[in-house]
Amino acid sequence: MTRIRPRSAATVRRLARRLSWRAAAALAVLAMVAVGLAVAALAAMSLALTDSHLPLWMQAGAVVLSGALAWMAARVLRWLVVPPPPVEGVRVDRDAAPALYRLVDNLAERMGTASIRNIRISAEMNAAVFQRPEHGAWGAMRTTLIIGLPLVHSVSPRQLAAILAHELAHLNRQRGGRQAWGAHVRAWWHRVCERIAAEDSLLAQALDRGFSRWAEADLMAAVRLNHLEEYEADRLAARVVGAKLLGDTLVEVAMKANFIETDYWDAVMSQASAMPRPSLRPFRDMGMGVAAGFHAAPQHRVLHSLVCEERGLSFHPTLTDRLVALGVAPRMPQPDDTTAASHYLQRSLPGLSRVFDRRWWRAARNDWRRYYAEAVAPAEAD
Repeated sequence: MTRIRPRSAATVRRLARRLSWRAAAALAVLAMVAVGLAVAALAAMSLALTDSHLPLWMQAGAVVLSGALAWMAARVLRWLVVPPPPVEGVRVDRDAAPALYRLVDNLAERMGTASIRNIRISAEMNAAVFQRPEHGAWGAMRTTLIIGLPLVHSVSPRQLAAILAHELAHLNRQRGGRQAWGAHVRAWWHRVCERIAAEDSLLAQALDRGFSRWAEADLMAAVRLNHLEEYEADRLAARVVGAKLLGDTLVEVAMKANFIETDYWDAVMSQASAMPRPSLRPFRDMGMGVAAGFHAAPQHRVLHSLVCEERGLSFHPTLTDRLVALGVAPRMPQPDDTTAASHYLQRSLPGLSRVFDRRWWRAARNDWRRYYAEAVAPAEAD
């Protein structure tokens, strides 16, 4: 994929506005198709019931046609009424994480954006800002900040500030007022396209063919827009926290994510060959595991692979492209005695860890016990 270069804020606004109008138009077309099919179904049924001069076979045909049209209208309506995915994570109130809320308030004031009153902690190695209308499709926009527990175990307090500055920059530049509604409509349209593409009915296939060029063009433009928004958010965050800190944070997060997804979880699951239950709690012990394991292993090869990553159809620019745009060079992460988890989530960390450990064990229990049984059976046979 061709590298997408950073552009001016005005260019980003124009592209976002164009995609929002295209998405709104596509949704309106589908809504009109649903209404037209429903009206036609009612007309056919009315003809069958009220016109007594029609032959019986024509009345029966009108009833069948009405049913088919009503089914098609219901299918199109089902594609349109596709709710957004649920917001993940466990809500953390201000009383449970006062330092974290103070950090967000301070960054919001410095960046000239509204603060966030709803923070949730998830099990993912990520941070994101979600905006949803209060009543699903209408109402005031509600903003939620989601921060991954593995993420706060992997970065320092200053690095978490850089990450949150990037997320708040999205609110400042792309997610306020009409821009927020534009992003909502674009996401809605992409969910509709996914639902149509996933269905095997003839109606879905016909609409998929009709919308395929439109949807494909929108997807490519959406990737470009996301890249430009990431560059713009990086630029604004760098003004507040400094380009060097933001660049170092991007490298740290990329390398720690690679470590957790491979080394850490491999070490956890490797116990399944020797014991029926894990001896450690992966989320409770994650801070210690990351601190001990990451800096004990040689990571230069990992850094090299990350900065040499090939560009593809991804909604985020590559690490190298973001560092080049910031004007900083990649550096190996340095150990830090204090993690963002211990600094900002000290009161709520034990409870959050228990919640995610229980969820993880419910999801992994069957596979774990099957691996254990397969490993123990040959040993008992010998």
